[in-house]
Amino acid sequence: MHSVLIVDDEPIVREGLAYIIDWQAAGFEIIASASDGLEGIEMMKRYQPDVVLTDVQMPEMDGIEMVRYACENGLRREFIILSGYSEFTYAKEAMSLGVAYYLLKPVDEDELLDALKRISQQILLKKKQAANLTLYQNYVDARRVRHFILNEQCDKELMTRMAFDSYCLLACDYEAFGVNSQELEAIFDEHLFGKVVSFSHGSLQYVLLADQTSSEISRMTQQLSSALQAKHPEIYVIVSQLTTDVKELPQLQQSIKALKEKRYIFPTLPIVSHKHLQDLTEKNKNKAVGFEKVVWKQNLLDAIKQNRKKKIRAYLSEIEYYYQKNEWTEREIKADIAELFNFYCDEIEEDINQPMKERDKRYIISVILSERSLQQTFEFLNEIFIDFSRLLVIQQERFDIVDEMKHYTHKYYHLNLTLQELGKELNYSHSYLGKKFRSEVKMSYRMYLDQVRIKAAKQLIQDENFLIYEIAEKVGYANSDYFSKKFKALVGQSPGAYQRDWQDAREKEMT
Repeated sequence: MHSVLIVDDEPIVREGLAYIIDWQAAGFEIIASASDGLEGIEMMKRYQPDVVLTDVQMPEMDGIEMVRYACENGLRREFIILSGYSEFTYAKEAMSLGVAYYLLKPVDEDELLDALKRISQQILLKKKQAANLTLYQNYVDARRVRHFILNEQCDKELMTRMAFDSYCLLACDYEAFGVNSQELEAIFDEHLFGKVVSFSHGSLQYVLLADQTSSEISRMTQQLSSALQAKHPEIYVIVSQLTTDVKELPQLQQSIKALKEKRYIFPTLPIVSHKHLQDLTEKNKNKAVGFEKVVWKQNLLDAIKQNRKKKIRAYLSEIEYYYQKNEWTEREIKADIAELFNFYCDEIEEDINQPMKERDKRYIISVILSERSLQQTFEFLNEIFIDFSRLLVIQQERFDIVDEMKHYTHKYYHLNLTLQELGKELNYSHSYLGKKFRSEVKMSYRMYLDQVRIKAAKQLIQDENFLIYEIAEKVGYANSDYFSKKFKALVGQSPGAYQRDWQDAREKEMT
């Protein structure tokens, strides 16, 4: 709906214009009226109408003078001149001022509607052009600001256009949580005031705010964080410090990068800022008082060797607080944890007198280096060190892997057992198990499995309720012919012959 201001010194004319046509049906709404040019100027300033219908002859300031003043003082609108005079001089002067429509009184309804229709098209076209120009200008500004911030190359024209009292940079890691950038922009626009530009770099969407106080930024980021977390519970906002010097914008981006790394240490923070980190660091200082790393390493090692799960978790919490208190970077923490893991690997390998698989060690290191938070890293380490404890317990109880293989085979011979399946179950490579079994038992594992199965089959054959193919399936052979060959090779006769001999022997015993 386009807004209309009527300017005429005759009340009856103003009232008549209000009813001459159906303004709303035409897409217009009369928002105010004025009795002369001076009042018309005031109404234009106050209401910013899209269209002004004005008479020519009026006291104080006539219509032409009012239009000229408006055009010269930033109040240009779509003007329709109404006059009872048909002198060419009025029309000529109105046209020189950019007035497109000059209608004679009494106003013809069709002429007015036609003029309004054309004006509506012009207004919409101009708004579209203005919107496109604004979008383009925002795009250009965003690229120039982005280039300046990321490359620290000063742009004098940009510096002049961006002369604000204060600056603050916000960022949101939207790609990590699958949030659409357009949705993100809409949330920014709704909750952030003083937005200058926004741009993306890497996985972060940045927003530059200007002329906002610390308290205003704090309030806005709280609201923004709540709105973002409603979209995704783990999404977070990073807030730089405030600066009054536009030349320090590149330093704000460096601040954002440093703060993003802290998210690894404090993964539950919805807002990551220097103030929030300072509060948490102070909170964790007391928990890390008296921490001595050498003593801690030995204490954790003792807890692992003694299989004390609660102690393992407690010692890991201690070093977690230690990292937080000393504000280590993500890279430094991960390197230190990897070194600690290798230390405990060496200790465990020495105790069990057996090297750990290099593939497993490489996998664990890769997980440590790829975890997205310190909390997740220590949850993973907790599981690994408990596994270390289990290995030591097994060693202390003189765990025999071959006996374990035999036990497992006797329990699950009816399944599709292979060395590969045993390796997964017992956490050893199948090649190691095969060599170990052959070395101690003096036969292949496959042969041993056949012996266990055939022994079970002989017991089932003595039960006359089962047919030969049913017995084959029950002891783990999917193919009854293959079962018969294996049975004959180990027993010396076919299953059927063995069954007949057993039945004959049983009948003799009964007679």
